[in-house]
Amino acid sequence: MQALQGVEGGVQWVQRPNLGCDVGQIRIQVAAAGLNRADLLQRAGLYPPPPGASDIMGLECAGVVTEVGAGSAWQVGDRVCALLAGGGMAEEVVVDAGHALPVPEGLSLLEAAALPEVYATAWLNLYQLAALRPGEKVLVHAGASGVGSAAIQLCKAFGNPCWVSVGSPERLAYCVALGAQGGVVRTDGLDGLRDFAPFDVVLDPVGASYAQSNLQLLAVDGRWVLIGLMGGREVQFDLGMLLVKRVQLLGSTLRNRDELFKAELLRDLRQHVWPLFTEGRLKPQLEKVFAAKDVDAAFAALASNQVNGKLVLSINDSLT
Repeated sequence: MQALQGVEGGVQWVQRPNLGCDVGQIRIQVAAAGLNRADLLQRAGLYPPPPGASDIMGLECAGVVTEVGAGSAWQVGDRVCALLAGGGMAEEVVVDAGHALPVPEGLSLLEAAALPEVYATAWLNLYQLAALRPGEKVLVHAGASGVGSAAIQLCKAFGNPCWVSVGSPERLAYCVALGAQGGVVRTDGLDGLRDFAPFDVVLDPVGASYAQSNLQLLAVDGRWVLIGLMGGREVQFDLGMLLVKRVQLLGSTLRNRDELFKAELLRDLRQHVWPLFTEGRLKPQLEKVFAAKDVDAAFAALASNQVNGKLVLSINDSLT
């Protein structure tokens, strides 16, 4: 099969052997795969897959089930999307049956490919780890990103007022249209967020450069969920403020979680989040679809940090 592999800081389509489909697994003929910042890091050699995971690029995909291992309730022909530790950018992928979700009614496979990673990340960190309660206020940094777009919509759906930091006025308008109450453009600084503070939860993919501001903006008993290090990994801040405010600092990654954890997370998503797509309360934020031959352009667009929502790579046009 054709599969996308990181090669010396770039990406290249290569021939890889087909995998066997074992007990509890399904084989998916891939229609499309979502792009994520983790793919940029893997391309650069900075984010290798967890032990035992495929080194093929791609943390999420959508397609059609073509083979079902014993013990799975899926059927050949089912339209699914899947959360992966790797392997999504290929003509086919074999995945734990518990890591797949049905394509929500009314959505295309292209749209579905943009769902698993960002909604799993947003749901895990806001509603499982941070245990958001209705009415609590949220600050989402990088609000126009894929995870940010999902987080804003979840906050709106579950009754949590949400504010954002973003890179431009246009991206702020995009976030407000999704359901954010407001926010700031990062080049203007984060001080403007004090007008909306204190926040009960901060969802932070930035890290070091926002650390002190996060502490100042958080409420007593606030939760600071760190999911990325785009702004650096080393910082000095006042632990006294962390102590006095009783702030919980939670470091969180998803890719290296074990299979059982991911299966339970996706069961939770299927129960609480997936029906909202059918109801029209959540919508995929798919900015652009790239053909497989244009993969370099797709990665360049992702690296530009100018994307609102998600980019998707179309791998099998006959399915989409």
